Amino acid sequence: MKVNNTIQNKRKKRIEYKCNHDSIETEYPIAECIHCKFQECEDSIPTENFKVNDDVIDKKTRKVIKKQTRIVKEITLVHGDRYQDVIGWTF
Repeated sequence: MKVNNTIQNKRKKRIEYKCNHDSIETEYPIAECIHCKFQECEDSIPTENFKVNDDVIDKKTRKVIKKQTRIVKEITLVHGDRYQDVIGWTF
């Protein structure tokens, strides 16, 4: 899997934990912790190729002609402006 638009020195690395992992009530997602939230987003980035189902649409009639499966081998990350955190990805 090729991942485009990665940032090496992210601002997220300088943010400290605000949650306490001693109790379930004081840790993320119950407690607000920006660092844990950003880590959860980064962990959701796929690391291996995956399949998606696409529709082939006729341009004139705008109806689905057939369904096809394709393998996604490359994604591009979308970052937030303030913290440079991963807010999504596209393929």
